[in-house]
Amino acid sequence: MNTRVMDHAYGYGLVSRFFHWAMVLLLLWQIISAALHYFLDDTPITDFFFGYHFSNGVLLLCLAVLRGIWGFLNISRRPSHKGGLDRLAALGHVAMYGLLIAVPVIALIRAYGSTRPFSALGIDIFAGQPEKIEWMSNLGGEWHGFLGWILFALIAGHIAMAFVHTYAWKQPMIARMTKGDERI
Repeated sequence: MNTRVMDHAYGYGLVSRFFHWAMVLLLLWQIISAALHYFLDDTPITDFFFGYHFSNGVLLLCLAVLRGIWGFLNISRRPSHKGGLDRLAALGHVAMYGLLIAVPVIALIRAYGSTRPFSALGIDIFAGQPEKIEWMSNLGGEWHGFLGWILFALIAGHIAMAFVHTYAWKQPMIARMTKGDERI
């Protein structure tokens, strides 16, 4: 396994891999909690998973911002992207990063506009409003879930293409994010 901290031409360093896999675990929790909330609301298992949905969303937002900053710091070191499919992949990554920020921000706007206080990770973020702010609540109600499902669809496509590249096209893309080097 490659122990380089910084990204490089053949793969991703330890920091990028940490951000990636930490976000994978949190996103897996989020999709499970969202699916349970949608299909099996008001059950103990849903209450357990969905009870962490807000805190995990805040944590994902923080990780997405930090990961984006780290990515910009490493942009010149990262594996090159050439050709049409690589450009399409880059566009897909930009869309995923945009949604990784937009989805929790929209949820925070909705929470800020409600009459209930909001806390995440045991920290009080803000108090509830004296009166519900309709446009904030409506924004979250109309867009948070919809964009969240689009994000999960993009993630499914991302995973599928990683497997296609690695196993069908024999381009060891998965090794870049697991071992840190596609040549290993």
